[in-house]
Amino acid sequence: MPGGHLATAAALAATVYFQTGSIELVVGCVAGAFLIDADHYLDYLFVEWQWRRPFPADFLKYYFTAAPNRFVLPLHSYELMAFLTAVVVWSGNELLMGYLLGALLHLVCDIMVNGDHALKRPFLFYLFTYRAFHRFDATKFLDVVSIKPGAGSHPYREFFTWRPPTNR
Repeated sequence: MPGGHLATAAALAATVYFQTGSIELVVGCVAGAFLIDADHYLDYLFVEWQWRRPFPADFLKYYFTAAPNRFVLPLHSYELMAFLTAVVVWSGNELLMGYLLGALLHLVCDIMVNGDHALKRPFLFYLFTYRAFHRFDATKFLDVVSIKPGAGSHPYREFFTWRPPTNR
């Protein structure tokens, strides 16, 4: 849930700043822990073809009602994290190092929460090649969930919740 990611991004950023004083690391942490979810919006527009409803409330409602048919999510992948780790080791770039810290926190939270509420195989889901093998078909990844009545009706309020509005 976006609100949970925002809170964990803020906590990580504060911790990193007080430990290192590095603004580059902090910006990277926020990007990795929170802004990584931009790929959900890109999927919404380019994969789900929701060009007629590009507004944030429409996007949030779409996701909160478990409507996606496909999950490409290129930023949510172990393969990208491995590549970026190699780049950080080679370059020592603090911004990218912060991104990796934030993205790691994000993926761990996703595996714990989404695995508990929505995903059939939460650890494998974040392997891009696994999603590609299944042609990014959401039905291959999502566990059977029932959406609570009213889910998506208050997308901005739901944005700040900690748990998905579903019953297993």
